[in-house]
Amino acid sequence: MNFINILETVISEQKRFRFDPETYTRLMGLTDKLWSNRNKQYDKKTKVDQLQFKTSDGADALVQIYINPRYPHFGELDTRPKGSRDPLDLVIQLNPKMYGSKKNLFLTIYHEMLHATDPSQTTKMNMKYLSTYNEKSDKDYWGHPIEFRAITNEFLEALVGEFTRRFNRLKNVENKKFLLKSLNNIVNYFGKNEKLSKLSLDILERLNDENIGDNKISKLLSNITVDYPQTTELLGNKDEPYYLTYIELVKKHNPKMWPRFLTMLYNTKDEIEMLLNKEGT
Repeated sequence: MNFINILETVISEQKRFRFDPETYTRLMGLTDKLWSNRNKQYDKKTKVDQLQFKTSDGADALVQIYINPRYPHFGELDTRPKGSRDPLDLVIQLNPKMYGSKKNLFLTIYHEMLHATDPSQTTKMNMKYLSTYNEKSDKDYWGHPIEFRAITNEFLEALVGEFTRRFNRLKNVENKKFLLKSLNNIVNYFGKNEKLSKLSLDILERLNDENIGDNKISKLLSNITVDYPQTTELLGNKDEPYYLTYIELVKKHNPKMWPRFLTMLYNTKDEIEMLLNKEGT
């Protein structure tokens, strides 16, 4: 497959990528397992699991999961042997010192698995195409279709997850109106530069829970605005949520693909609205 065909394949995606239910359940199970063992001491790179799945072009794939306390970054997808085009040779390594939160761990695994399902990384690998992807260059990293696919789908998965969590915790069914209003506000922020409300900022800040303490009191306090969304109006100003910076970098370094993200976002908005408007709730 040549460079242009690979690019067209990425750009043609209209909706967020979704793993099949079995694979998704296994990703959640892997997250539970690794989070439960987050304080376990690892002296060297250690295999902890493996997952079977299919790439987005239908090829059988296998990824081996390793914990590596010496790895300088949070997570990475690679192949063993290096440069293999066989989707059965995939490897993900994670540094347990950088988990931050259970949500953050899940989304990191989710991000790397998005790379794993990308045929351009295995079955349709093209060295000319890969040579345009450079993690040391902002433009060639944040602006590259490979990272666009992983970043935008990670963000949309996190957004669906946080709205689902807040919907399931509603103390009063009438409070759905706050979530619906915030959903529209977030979409209009990206699509029309609308100012974000305090509730929207609170939702975006909780997408990965990186700044939430791992203790009962911190979690209790952090969930006040989840259970009672109107209380966000009492909050002071906060730093920009991590994911806003994340997505803005994509927009800055690849403005031509920004309309594709907006299309995916609008379709995801429909998905969340269906959840919030379920009959009987």
